[in-house]
Amino acid sequence: MSNALRSALLLGAVAVCAPPALGQERVYVANQASASVSVLDAASGEVVQTIDVTQYGFDGNSRPHHTAVAPDGEHWYVSLIGGGHVLRFDASNQLVDRTPFETPGLLAVDPDSDDLYVGRSMMAVNPPQRIGAIDRRDMSIEEMDVFFPRPHALAVDPGGDRIFAASLAENRIAVLDGTSGDIDLVDVEGPAHTLVQFALSPDRRTLVATAQLTGKLLVFDASGDGLALLRQVDVGTQPWHPVFSPEGDRVYFGAKDDNAVVVVDAQTWSVEERIEAPGIVEPHGSAVTADGRWLFVSNRNLSGAYAPQRPVEKNSDVGTVVKIDTRTLEVVRTIEVGAYPAGISIGPTGNGGR
Repeated sequence: MSNALRSALLLGAVAVCAPPALGQERVYVANQASASVSVLDAASGEVVQTIDVTQYGFDGNSRPHHTAVAPDGEHWYVSLIGGGHVLRFDASNQLVDRTPFETPGLLAVDPDSDDLYVGRSMMAVNPPQRIGAIDRRDMSIEEMDVFFPRPHALAVDPGGDRIFAASLAENRIAVLDGTSGDIDLVDVEGPAHTLVQFALSPDRRTLVATAQLTGKLLVFDASGDGLALLRQVDVGTQPWHPVFSPEGDRVYFGAKDDNAVVVVDAQTWSVEERIEAPGIVEPHGSAVTADGRWLFVSNRNLSGAYAPQRPVEKNSDVGTVVKIDTRTLEVVRTIEVGAYPAGISIGPTGNGGR
């Protein structure tokens, strides 16, 4: 461990209220324009801690983008686009390690191994045509070629030892073998889609991808060795990060430019509901609790259409996370966080949690 990291660890993180009790779930929200991560108690919706990454030697332009949680909750991770690193925190929200990676974007934990995969940021104009495979035990990293520009969308199939990555610049998906590194490149029909992010169904048979430019949810058969496009569902303007319900019967995601959260029935592949509320402004990331009861969606609010409850210089200084009851499909709480909340994840508190 470097002296700089040792010094940074002593600084700790900024607590804003009492942390959740042991055994609860936490929600980790990357605030891209605030150089911070908000940690929420999933049960109450309270912000229990705000972690300022500038305390660890990064500047205000470090741009935390996405988070991921280990299956046991003992560690969680955040990618820093501008900071050029992926950071590892323990369950008490202390920084314990880091690894450099050029313009890191989305993160995906393999729950059946010690691997954490990382893609490239959408903000990167011409990043390397590779994704990263990080060993979570020591944060060592290897890069895997995908052979297309601007790899962004990212998902892991733990049971099949497969990693899915997609290009922002081409209608192309890479299916990588996590053991051998072998790759199968799949071309996707249609006009330029700009695939934003994936979600894999709980039974691992269906992969969905949101398409920024065409406003579609693309549905693929992932049950075999390759991918077959089954259908394209019209869902709205700029659909962003999708997530399946734990039962696999729904897909949730934000339609960013529609200021709406879209609920798609995964049996009929039709739009079941479009949720609109004052706190839903440019929705970005989506995550659902383990029991499927609560859906959390981060909202950029860069337009300032949402007026914060606390005094700020401008409305866009505050983003939101909305907590949605999946039984009623209503927003039950609007949580104010930092500026430009982007990627979001949920995981257990972990035995080391405070």
